[in-house]
Amino acid sequence: MLPLAATPDLTDADWVERVTARMLTLDRTLSGADVHRIAMDLAGRPRWRALAPEAAADKAFDDPEAVDGV
Repeated sequence: MLPLAATPDLTDADWVERVTARMLTLDRTLSGADVHRIAMDLAGRPRWRALAPEAAADKAFDDPEAVDGV
């Protein structure tokens, strides 16, 4: 399990931007619009939003089923 990191200093927009950037770095074949939509969805989930953006992106890639379960 990834450690929770306090991210209150990040605006939702900054958090989404960083998650999107990390996801696109992990897989450049993904659509930017699709990745942005996923990041926006994750930002609305407190347990995901509590993660550092890069950790959230990594977790989404490592365990895609967790995205639906959290």
